[in-house]
Amino acid sequence: MAVDDAWRPLAESSRSALRLLGWDVPECLPSEAKPCGGSHAEHTAAHLGTLRAVVAHHVSHLGQAGEAIALKASAAARSTLSGGEPCDQGHASE
Repeated sequence: MAVDDAWRPLAESSRSALRLLGWDVPECLPSEAKPCGGSHAEHTAAHLGTLRAVVAHHVSHLGQAGEAIALKASAAARSTLSGGEPCDQGHASE
């Protein structure tokens, strides 16, 4: 498996998440009929950056209660993705 192929599932699932939020994301991955030229990794980075911005925008409209819930969920996701507790290098606010 090529290194970029390892990014395919995340590129597909992050695109699906954007679609759930109402974003019309084209089917242009390298593995699809009409690729745009970007790699799976590049698509993943673009999708995740867009997801972060869209979610932050929605959370900003929820007020303090929504922000507190989002911070707790974000901390849990970071812990899960990192395989353990958050590190002590100042990433908690990212």
